[in-house]
Amino acid sequence: MIRNIDDEVHARLKAKAADADKSLEQYVRDVLAREVQPTKEKLLAKAQEIRSRSKRTMTADEYQAFIDEMKAERDARLDFLLPDNAD
Repeated sequence: MIRNIDDEVHARLKAKAADADKSLEQYVRDVLAREVQPTKEKLLAKAQEIRSRSKRTMTADEYQAFIDEMKAERDARLDFLLPDNAD
């Protein structure tokens, strides 16, 4: 739960949730999940940074391993932020 949200911000979020035919809770969960997901541009920039420090370019398998690692890190962050409430 997030406390001390400005009333105007709360009202705008609630209206956007209604427009999306979602509960406010689900809408905010979706927004947070989208925000922590790395964009293609960020992934490519990270790959370029690593490539610039390397004396050789990554192979296709190395690049795929890098992408898989980034996705695993993202999923771990999402699991932390959005734990499964199936208890």
